Amino acid sequence: MYKYVKKGGGTLLTGKRLKGSRYRLVKVYKIKKKRAYKSSKKRKKKYKGKKHSKKRYASKRKHKLKKHRKKRYAKNRRKSKSSKNKRKSFLGNIVKANGRDNGIITGCNSYQHLSRQARIYQKPIKIYSQIYNVDAELIHAIVRQESCFNEGAHSRVGAIGLMQLMPQTALSLRINDPWNPELNIQGGIKYIAQMLKMFDGNPKLAIAAYNAGPGNVSKYGGIPPFKETQNYVKKVYGEYKRLKKEGIHYPKEIQVALK
Repeated sequence: MYKYVKKGGGTLLTGKRLKGSRYRLVKVYKIKKKRAYKSSKKRKKKYKGKKHSKKRYASKRKHKLKKHRKKRYAKNRRKSKSSKNKRKSFLGNIVKANGRDNGIITGCNSYQHLSRQARIYQKPIKIYSQIYNVDAELIHAIVRQESCFNEGAHSRVGAIGLMQLMPQTALSLRINDPWNPELNIQGGIKYIAQMLKMFDGNPKLAIAAYNAGPGNVSKYGGIPPFKETQNYVKKVYGEYKRLKKEGIHYPKEIQVALK
């Protein structure tokens, strides 16, 4: 604001600067309110701009999140497909002991797994085979088909362990703990020795009796006409012949123990 003194006397306050000889400038007043008002207006404008930028940033972020979710969904879909394929291959190794699905997942199709597991039980199989006068190769073939050398194998019917002994059969063979791997092998070898003796040393009939029972073999006068028993005999006898031809390679420690 400007304060002027007139020529004729009197004062004048105005917001404009006056020119001419009639007015003499006496004082200039600085008004802060006007500036404060302007600054607040500017602030409001700036804030509006910020608000707009926030919205824009939020929309961009949403767009990025959508893209990320789509990528994740595609990745999870690929994973689920691969896991399904893995599951299929994994379920391909289910052991069917005596034609009974025992629900035990093992590496029966893996030669490395079989050879590694077979080495663990080579000593008791060889010892009890010599005691009961049975070929160790035949026992190896039966154990492979029954449990895939898995000592924890069990069937829905109730067969137990490496040689899938039924609890009643185990008791008749005087095996108190069929879950014990060594006792299970002893019981199984003792039973197959009895079957061989019953059927005049015929391995095929003894294998069939181990699967379907000696009653069925006597009833039908040979291998019973059951698909699962016929397949069982075919697989076990085939493996027995292969092992007979190739032989079981025992480590030096077992060879010394047997002597």
